[in-house]
Amino acid sequence: MLARRIIAKHVTKTTALAMLGATVILSVLQVLFTYLGELGSLNETYNAWRALQYVLWSAPNYLYEILPISALIGAVLGLGTLASNSELVVMRSVGISLWRIVGWVIRSALILVVLSFVLSEWVIPYTNEQAKSVKDHRSVSSLGEVNGYWTREGQRFIYIDYANAKGQLKHVQVVDFDDRYRLKGVLNAEQGQFVKDGDWNLKSAAQMDILPQGNSTLVKTDQLPLALALQPKYVHMVTIDPEDLSPSQLVSFMSYMHQYSQVPKTYKLAFWQKVGSPFALIALVLIACSFIFGPLRQQSMGFRLVIALFIGLGFFYLQDFLGYASLVYSPSPAWFVFVPIIFMTLVGGYLLRRAR
Repeated sequence: MLARRIIAKHVTKTTALAMLGATVILSVLQVLFTYLGELGSLNETYNAWRALQYVLWSAPNYLYEILPISALIGAVLGLGTLASNSELVVMRSVGISLWRIVGWVIRSALILVVLSFVLSEWVIPYTNEQAKSVKDHRSVSSLGEVNGYWTREGQRFIYIDYANAKGQLKHVQVVDFDDRYRLKGVLNAEQGQFVKDGDWNLKSAAQMDILPQGNSTLVKTDQLPLALALQPKYVHMVTIDPEDLSPSQLVSFMSYMHQYSQVPKTYKLAFWQKVGSPFALIALVLIACSFIFGPLRQQSMGFRLVIALFIGLGFFYLQDFLGYASLVYSPSPAWFVFVPIIFMTLVGGYLLRRAR
């Protein structure tokens, strides 16, 4: 039992270090090449220093994107090293099953799974905003501004010409309809301010109500309360690309939009991609293990790495393509997000089963 624990620790440590090493190298290369690409976009306001700031703030996002490929390459390197030293042969000869070794490798990959979750939930939403502010030459607070925003609450349609994350509104128009979509009233206000959840205060407002007889009444007031479910934090979320929102932010925003049957598929796609990311990482680790124990066990390390790189990039582009295809052809992006993950898992499991 003690010997098996020592072996498990050795396999886990070797593959974990290989994965972390691959992650560091790929991240540095990604940052370097991105910075070189940004140098071609320099102008009077966007100099080399600002380009470097932009790339460094974007680095966590690059890291998050390459984690599955890093896990794939790291698993190939770690297990390949053990295979080159005949350590895997010795392990198998003393009765350690193939699936147990694969389980140890997956345990190493859980480090990257945890890192992926931390980045997507707490780091990327902040750093991507900072990166965008550097490139757009605007403060982070000014990024949370919306122009020309429409929302619907039941039979009420609301147009807001300007809104920001501080709860300020400008030029608000509210149009009310009855159950048969006949116009009931129109409200116009110059400004508005958030009070608390569900409550806003409009200033310089004019309320016109259409009576059943066909005539109307017009009431002007300096201040007028308005029940509006919109919250400043959701105004802020509208200004951010769905891919830059954390999973908890996506759940919160989609729950809010679901009340009015207005959940855009882009937010669903971003959510399911974040949910599927850990599973994609594990699926690629299974493929890496099949390379070592399966059809590529007699090949050189360089050949395995080339194949692993092609498989990883192919998986990444396929998942990306199917994700955007789901916006058109699928009622839920979850189907298209998980199809390549399930396929890779089945292929990896099949190859490992053949190698037993």
